Order: sequence, then C-alpha cells, then structure tokens
Amino acid sequence: MIIESNQPILNSLKLRSIAKESVVISNIDDLYEIYNYIQENNLRYLVLGEGTNIVPPEFFDGIIIKSNFNSISFKSSKIINVGSAVNWDDLVQFTLQNNIKGFENLSLIPGSVGASPIQNIGAYGVEVSSLIDSVNCFDPQTKELINLTNTECNFGYRSSVLKNSSLFIQSINFKVDESRILNSEYKSIKAYMSSNEIDVNQLTSKSLSKIVTDIRKSVLPNHNEIFNAGSFFKNPVINKDLISFDVHKESELVIWDIGNDLVKVGAARLIELIKDQILVSNNVSLYHKHSLVLVTNGKANQSEVLLYAKSIQDKVLTTFNIKLDIEPNIIY
Repeated sequence: MIIESNQPILNSLKLRSIAKESVVISNIDDLYEIYNYIQENNLRYLVLGEGTNIVPPEFFDGIIIKSNFNSISFKSSKIINVGSAVNWDDLVQFTLQNNIKGFENLSLIPGSVGASPIQNIGAYGVEVSSLIDSVNCFDPQTKELINLTNTECNFGYRSSVLKNSSLFIQSINFKVDESRILNSEYKSIKAYMSSNEIDVNQLTSKSLSKIVTDIRKSVLPNHNEIFNAGSFFKNPVINKDLISFDVHKESELVIWDIGNDLVKVGAARLIELIKDQILVSNNVSLYHKHSLVLVTNGKANQSEVLLYAKSIQDKVLTTFNIKLDIEPNIIY
C-alpha cells in the first residue's frame, strides 16, 4: 500500500481538484492499515470510485481512498459477488454474456459497482436495489467486516443508508433470478421499439440492452468527451397542491402520480421551461440535448458549478414553488 501526496481527484466534470493524500486499497489487510493510519493522524477521508458522480473542491484536505477490489465470481447459482472497483457497465456486459436478467435497463451508466448502491442508481424503470442481495462492507469504527442485507440498506429514490455512512464497500452480492421478466414498459423504450418495429415477444436481454444504450447515447453525452456528472438534479417528489401553475400550465409539466397525494415531477422539463432566465457562465452550461445535464469546458471549479446550479434551483423555486435537490455528491 502506497500513500501518495497532492494527487488530482479524477472527476467526470473535469473540475480542478487536488487531494492532500490518496491511496489504493487492494486487500483486506490494506483496509485495516489505512484506517488505523487515518485514526492515528486524525485525517479526513473520502472513499471514491471513478468520480462520475461528484463535485469535488479545488483542494481536499484529507486522504482519498480508492478500491482495487475488481473481481466477479459466482458464489452460488443464485448469487454473483462483484468487487467495488469493477466498472458498472463491465458488470452489465458480464450479465448479458451469462444470461443473467435484470441489468439491461442500467446499461451504459458510468461509474463503479461500489457506487451503485450508495445512490441506488436507476434508469428506464429499474433501480439497482431490485438486483442487490447484500453489500459487503468494512466498518472503520469497529474495524470489522459486515454484511448489510437489502433491507438493511434502506434503499430509497437515489438514496440508501450507505449514502452518508463511513462504511467502505468491498463488494456487492447480486441476485441471479432466471424468472425475472424483461422490463420494456418505460416510455422511451416503448417509443424506440415502436419506431424500429421491434416485437416485444422477440425481445432479449441483449436487444433490450442495445435499445437502452442507443437511447442513452442519443440524449446523454459521453463524459470522456463532454465533461459532465450525469443527471445533476433529482426528479422532485411533492404534494401536487403545492406546485405553482401561475406562470406555466400543468399541461406544460411532466408529472407522474405516485400515490398518497404525491407526484414526481420531471426536473428536466422544469429546467427547460426556465433555462433562458438562468445565470450565464463562461465555463458551465446545460447540455443542449438534455436539460438535466450540466457540462463544463474543463476549466471550471466547484464554486462555478454550484453557483450555476443554484441559479437553476432559485428560478425553479420562484417559478414553480418546487425545490430541486442536487444528485451528485458535493465534496467540501
């Protein structure tokens, strides 16, 4: 285990960011060693994956911990164990090659497997929580390896008990369910199938994955080419009676009824309606194909991104009386 000083914090927004120290963890012994080092030196620390869902500061006065647990193996015919450092889409491709259903709708999501349960990643009608059996973690407080069941993870919309915890995710156990039915009910998937004359009865895991991949590529930028952190805001959940329709009619918004007098509102549509009234920035802008995505030119810093995001939040709040929450992890 080698601790390095003044290393850049890799992030898909390409923000200028340096960490005081950083280290790569490859085995359980490394975990004990690094957390003892942190405790002895009273250091701040942060566990990072591929940096595709973060907004880092210009300088992090602490140590960045990165996982190198990168294996995929069958624990049984019903469970696959996947290391936290495995690239998410590499896992999706593994499941396609091994005829494991359920992962198709999550194709091409950037980032590592270890980050997936923290935010409970989801796309096109599927959340990763529906695929997880349990999560294997190292608890730095007790210096013990623990296993959190799906229920103990307390998954919610883009959240879990892991989101604000100090636990180090070592690996995840995913369920293998041969009876799982392919999910092609999402609106954009249906539209793609209709326009391309694809029969739902002929749908396979691989063909559904290709559909999702094609859709994502058509509306979302490749973060290696256009710097972004994916969807920057969550779709807000609110009591419908609290929404203001003084400026825009209800029919102009995208609204899903989720029961108990609550609705989920499409954040992209809210932003689309007010985008001409927000802050103009030299280094940050909205992606022209999808208003939920903030992009940079590689010259921005955290303050610029958050200032731009706040101008969007403020305008949405004053126009619709709806509070937008930021989805990526903001590191201070």
